[in-house]
Amino acid sequence: MSDLMGAPIEPTGDEFDNDPAFPEQDEPESSERRPISVRDIAVVGARSVAGLVGIGVAVATIAAAALLPLPTVGLTPGSVTVTPVPTAQQLVCAGSVLRLADDTGEGATTVSALGRPDLRSAASTGLVSTTPVLVSDASTGGTSSAPSVISTPPTAADATESALVSGAQSELVEEGDFVGLAAAGCDVASGDSWVAGGSTAVGRTTLLSLTNPSEVPATVDLELYGENGQITAPGTSGIIVPANGQRVLSLAGFQPGVVSPVVHVMSTGGQVSATLQEAIVRGLTPGGVDIIPSVAELSTETVIPGLLVTDLDAVQALRKGGDPQFDDVETAVRVFAPGEGSVSLTVNVIPEDGAATGTSFQIEVDRGRVVDVPIDELASGSYTITVASSAPLVAAARVTSAVGDVTDFAWFAGAAQLRDAAQVTAAPGPHPVLHLANITTTDTQVLVAARGGETTTTITVPAGASALVELDPGVTYSLTGFTSLFAAVTLDDGGTIAGYGVHPPGVGSGPIVVYP
Repeated sequence: MSDLMGAPIEPTGDEFDNDPAFPEQDEPESSERRPISVRDIAVVGARSVAGLVGIGVAVATIAAAALLPLPTVGLTPGSVTVTPVPTAQQLVCAGSVLRLADDTGEGATTVSALGRPDLRSAASTGLVSTTPVLVSDASTGGTSSAPSVISTPPTAADATESALVSGAQSELVEEGDFVGLAAAGCDVASGDSWVAGGSTAVGRTTLLSLTNPSEVPATVDLELYGENGQITAPGTSGIIVPANGQRVLSLAGFQPGVVSPVVHVMSTGGQVSATLQEAIVRGLTPGGVDIIPSVAELSTETVIPGLLVTDLDAVQALRKGGDPQFDDVETAVRVFAPGEGSVSLTVNVIPEDGAATGTSFQIEVDRGRVVDVPIDELASGSYTITVASSAPLVAAARVTSAVGDVTDFAWFAGAAQLRDAAQVTAAPGPHPVLHLANITTTDTQVLVAARGGETTTTITVPAGASALVELDPGVTYSLTGFTSLFAAVTLDDGGTIAGYGVHPPGVGSGPIVVYP
């Protein structure tokens, strides 16, 4: 192939010698000169005149061109600005808590729903529609137990101005081995996301839910990681999530016995919303349930507001017997950075209420392996955790709550940065509290206003600190007046606990410059 693809060979003329395709021509024999007639002189004269006329025209053209101004050559090509048609804002809500069994407790490979969540949503302008997905591995398609898609129509006047829309759900589960409070905020679908949380160790069930709100199927590939590195397993690529549908996969089906899983979800075609759901049973004692959200990207600065420690003494009492089943009741931060080598971390635990004492430490962990970093003996209270790292990573924090015979847990993922304005819906659960974290070096003020209400509360969030705002269950609030903020909502009561982050508003359809 190299000879065929080489530089062309210039002909020299010799190659045509003795070639039958190019026979030699005989030299014409000399003949006598014939006399030139008057007609020949006329023809030659006419041709000469035509040649002189052509030369004169060419000279005149060149002279005229020299007198004309040269065109100015610009560096900016012509363009057309096109403003897209306004699009609807769309969020995906997780749906009900699931289990690997049917209603009779049999069918260990059958996914079924445990009740239905209580979902609330609202928008800054217009009405909000709520539609359950039509297809689900849990046989909940088209019902109130299925994941829901909430959307609001675009603003008619300006495509760049998006309506603020938010939603949140909660579900108190009390059925057999499943006891606990699960809450989740509604989030946008994505083509690339990370979920840190869960476990496939003994007594832990972790399910991956993939919801496709679009009208086309999504093809999903998974990358799984654990405390021992990347997990190679069949069935992690080419997963088809039907349009307007949900797929549910057990992480233990890929590999059991993983204490600290992290899942990377990549989709083509339709985008998907990915969540993990973990349920814990320690022996015969239920240990709680939770829905774990995904994050859209890795970061070198992760902020986790609203880490709620309800009763340190009660949690420590669970570990007094030395049973390894209770090793995961301690507060911990799970971190994972892909790649090779190591990554340096600085972890700051900052009290939000000013009463407790925080902590700060630096560690170095291996990249390519998931690490759970314990944070021991945090006094009861609420905290904001920041993780600064030398390489992009995903981080989430786990806490346990215990009161009497009730034990529950919650995972808190890194919150997205909010700018200018946001909206949050308080899930209809017990004692919702809004946690506002300001990691900048200047104080900031936040205007918190209930949708449909007439009063606005101004909250000052000190530099490098947090502020708490009690919310009414099921009510939606607007947040304005700030330039940089991180926020989360927590719920807790009687040993149950749950929380979720506040998401930034959707991106409007800005003008596009088209070059021909």
